[in-house]
Amino acid sequence: MQFTRGREGIGLVIGLTSLFFAFAPYGVFYIAVLILTLFLSYELCKTLSIREFYLFPALFCIMSLWLEIGLLAIFLTSFYIGWKYWNMAQFLKAFLIGFYSSLLPVYLLALKKYEPYAVVKLLLFVWSMDVLSYYVGKTYGKHALAPRLSPQKTWEGLLGGYAGGTLILVLLHGYRGLIFSLPMVFFALMGDLFKSFIKRQLGIKDFSNILGEHGGFVDRFDSTLFTAPIYLFLLKL
Repeated sequence: MQFTRGREGIGLVIGLTSLFFAFAPYGVFYIAVLILTLFLSYELCKTLSIREFYLFPALFCIMSLWLEIGLLAIFLTSFYIGWKYWNMAQFLKAFLIGFYSSLLPVYLLALKKYEPYAVVKLLLFVWSMDVLSYYVGKTYGKHALAPRLSPQKTWEGLLGGYAGGTLILVLLHGYRGLIFSLPMVFFALMGDLFKSFIKRQLGIKDFSNILGEHGGFVDRFDSTLFTAPIYLFLLKL
């Protein structure tokens, strides 16, 4: 397999592209996150059998201006979809999609506004945790972390990821990084496990194959999306 088609090659391309937009001015970054939202909503809607995927990027645009009404906007959109199909399950699916693909990306914008390089720091944390978790787990993993959700994840891998994430946070934030590390690792793990929960419930391997061995955008950006709100909260303390 050629390097550019392998896991590491695709990961490098994703990483460099993400860094480019994270360093870019706010307007360019906004467009990049909007495109991310389009992919997230399309993958989730296709997987969960919701046809109105175009509503969720519109929700993102609304919440990027007025985050305070985010949950209300998600509720109203979900209610419309549930009413249209006259199905409670569709309402719940739409609410999940709105939360995941519309609300969580808004916190990336909020981080960028709060501190120009906060998103870069968040990406460095997530990548260091992901890379160490993967390689430590692959090399030394023996004790399954959550076998029903993610059979490949191990406690050894989690500890490796925790060490890598903590090191990056300490380098970026000094002693505050030690305070940041536990909640951020926890939410990164919850994002990963929640994504795995959805996939196990639906019986799928990945949400799409657009990113090759990395799956889809939902597969790749789960930890980043789930840690963005808690990182913003910790920075404001």
